[in-house]
Amino acid sequence: MGKLKTIWEKIKKWAKETALPWLKKGAIQIINVIVVLFLYGQLDNIVAGEPAHTKFALLVAGLWAFVLLGYWIFWKLFGFDKVWASLIKQWKKKHGK
Repeated sequence: MGKLKTIWEKIKKWAKETALPWLKKGAIQIINVIVVLFLYGQLDNIVAGEPAHTKFALLVAGLWAFVLLGYWIFWKLFGFDKVWASLIKQWKKKHGK
């Protein structure tokens, strides 16, 4: 049982120190891949012109394009990520965390 506990502790440590920061940093890219794979799966339905699938897939594509434009323009181009980081730092300093 002790060996299993040490393995579990190593897994938790890896998840906390490696996986979680990577997931936080790469979340937008992970969602991009999921959306692209979904739209690729719907490609045959879109080409065939099936109305229900076409409308939903185009809705997802349009909404995701809108989200990405907002992300790249405001978050990256205008540097809102730095503003957000400074706001979090100020909040932590004020609340003592």
